[in-house]
Amino acid sequence: MSETQPESGRSRVTVLALDRWGSVLVGGEGPPSAILRGGESADAGALRVFEETTGELLEELHLFRDGEASHHIYYCDPDLDLAELDPPAGTSLRYMAPVEIEEAGLPDEARALLTRFVGSSAYRAMFH
Repeated sequence: MSETQPESGRSRVTVLALDRWGSVLVGGEGPPSAILRGGESADAGALRVFEETTGELLEELHLFRDGEASHHIYYCDPDLDLAELDPPAGTSLRYMAPVEIEEAGLPDEARALLTRFVGSSAYRAMFH
């Protein structure tokens, strides 16, 4: 779930999964994120990283256009129950409300991404 910078020329994916109240699923470093594997499409990478992080397979993803061509950001609203998730050993997942983002102690890049997303029309459209 690291938000680390990819090696030169490598693309990455991040999945912003919401619950019914608009909180975003995060771990210690931020939302589920990973470098794409060689030949892996962004869609397949997003599904893979989410399943590896949570043990759940997503049925639907939406692309969040954020301007950085090498970072594919997806969002969805699966409203998953934390008690039913199966993260890797040592990984703790939780939902973070938009009002918690600034004070959450996340890495700068993850905090900035979440702030942009919850301020976006894509996020607002999910709750109207």
